[in-house]
Amino acid sequence: MDLSGGDILSRFIFSKRHFSIENRTVKYGAFIPPPNSADLSVFFVSSLTHSEIWEIGRGYVQTDERKLKARADLTVENVYAVNLKVVPDTQPHELHANITPFPLDKRERAALARKLAVASKLEMIPSQDTDSDS
Repeated sequence: MDLSGGDILSRFIFSKRHFSIENRTVKYGAFIPPPNSADLSVFFVSSLTHSEIWEIGRGYVQTDERKLKARADLTVENVYAVNLKVVPDTQPHELHANITPFPLDKRERAALARKLAVASKLEMIPSQDTDSDS
């Protein structure tokens, strides 16, 4: 897959604590990779409609325990601007990728996550798809 700085990436969000509806902002916690991982899962979505993006989230990321609440959209260029890379990884979906390599140091991870959050745009899941909880 050829990467362009203008390509749009989506990071799916499962917790209300990772965004603010009132401020229409994404909080940095949405961009913290899992513990002991240098990778953050995202999807290339430039060629997709909003409904197709949500279909990927529901079909490949959401589980019974983790219901989609929102997503954060940002560009590949935003990732490059903080000295991280976007690496295509076609599992579990052909449009899947990882933002990498996040440092293992918590402060450094948080600093990068804050920059990505500021650069991202919050997209709320359509109302018929939301559930209550976290």
